[in-house]
Amino acid sequence: MRRPLRFQIMIPMLGLMVTALAGVSILNAYLGAGRAKRQIEEQLRGITQTLERSNFPLTDSVLRQMRGLSGAEFVLVTNAGTVVASSTKSPTTDPLPENPTADSDVVLHRRITLGGTTYFHTAKRLARNDVHQSSGILHILYPETGYRQAWIDAVYPPLVIGLAAVVFVALSAVLVAARASRPMTRLQTQVSRIAEGDFEPMPLPDRRDEIRDLAVAINQMATMLGQYEREVRETERLRTLAQLGGGIAHQMRNAATGCRMAVDILAGEQSLSDDCESLAVARRQLELMERYLRRFLAIGKPPREVDLRPVDLGALVEEILPLVRPAARHAGVDLRWHRPESPSAVSGDAEGLEQVVINLVLNAIEAASSQATPDESRVVRVCLQSDGGDRVVLLVEDTGPGPRDDVRETLFDPFVSAKADGVGLGLSVAQQVTQQHGGRITWSHEPGATRFRVELPQMETEKHCVELAGR
Repeated sequence: MRRPLRFQIMIPMLGLMVTALAGVSILNAYLGAGRAKRQIEEQLRGITQTLERSNFPLTDSVLRQMRGLSGAEFVLVTNAGTVVASSTKSPTTDPLPENPTADSDVVLHRRITLGGTTYFHTAKRLARNDVHQSSGILHILYPETGYRQAWIDAVYPPLVIGLAAVVFVALSAVLVAARASRPMTRLQTQVSRIAEGDFEPMPLPDRRDEIRDLAVAINQMATMLGQYEREVRETERLRTLAQLGGGIAHQMRNAATGCRMAVDILAGEQSLSDDCESLAVARRQLELMERYLRRFLAIGKPPREVDLRPVDLGALVEEILPLVRPAARHAGVDLRWHRPESPSAVSGDAEGLEQVVINLVLNAIEAASSQATPDESRVVRVCLQSDGGDRVVLLVEDTGPGPRDDVRETLFDPFVSAKADGVGLGLSVAQQVTQQHGGRITWSHEPGATRFRVELPQMETEKHCVELAGR
């Protein structure tokens, strides 16, 4: 059976406090009752001693005054049983028990009924040596109703206070249990939302205690689960892409290989020079197509170990630019670049770095060509420089409008593209290759310029800052 947490907190606390308060209240009531009885007896004992030591005669008037002081009835009888004085208006004819106590002891221990009224009775033998000869037996009759009222006055206050304390403790226990269980209910709701796939963090409680620490841990768990879910979905998309496109990519690679071989045979048959720019570009483009298809076939598989070798990044960019110049001329884009005066060596994989440069430059050409009017300046700048430390920085800048707002946060995620015919793998592959080389790729936008920045570890100690321009 389910037991809510608030009941587990409230019931033991309430039981313990009620038991303690009830015990204290009952003990106080018991002690109060005994104290009331002792006070009555002490008062009667004092009156008895006063009557015994006084020299004035004990008359009805004197005993009535003693009744006004103590609330008890007094009857003075002789040793023979004759009533000498009484505080009652109509002296009783019922016989009184003869049991005088010794010395000054006055104890209310016996109930008797006289004239239809119940009294607590005690008797005291008076030894007076006065001229009035008032010696005899003094019967003290304390009304049971008065005794009961004194008992109630002594017992009820601690009981009422104890009951009020029990009610207060019960309400406090309910409030404490509710205060402790309410955050737990919110945490339970948050965990249920996480189980349903909602990984939004919950607001943290204001108080700083273990509940807040638990809420922080749950929010961290939700963030990690959300990240894991995105990674799983990305992995599934890549795996699906690999499964669907594997067969087509394999056939395309075979066709590209056959086309490149045909170009080589054609060049041999026609005795074309190796310096023919168009033929060289065609050969290189076919080689790049083969590489891209090989990388496409590797999507969804464990990443291969990168073969890092010294690469002159400036020379690599110089070799790649002829492959993208036809696209720049066709789009009406001014591609500017100057070869660095000194080598900018990095430790890397030449094929992977080629793909990074080509993807960034082609994206920049497409972005620059998408400006509103052809009259506007369409420029793509490629720059190599040092960051002042041990890294080489490749900058690719274009004058295009920049990425759309809806893709800026996920620009490097796979299958995210603002182009109508884009696949969304270019920047994702560029980021993956850069990270495999121990570098990083970032981007920024300002009016009139969108800049992609690639940082790679530098092999040489000298620092270079080369502005590249040229066609």
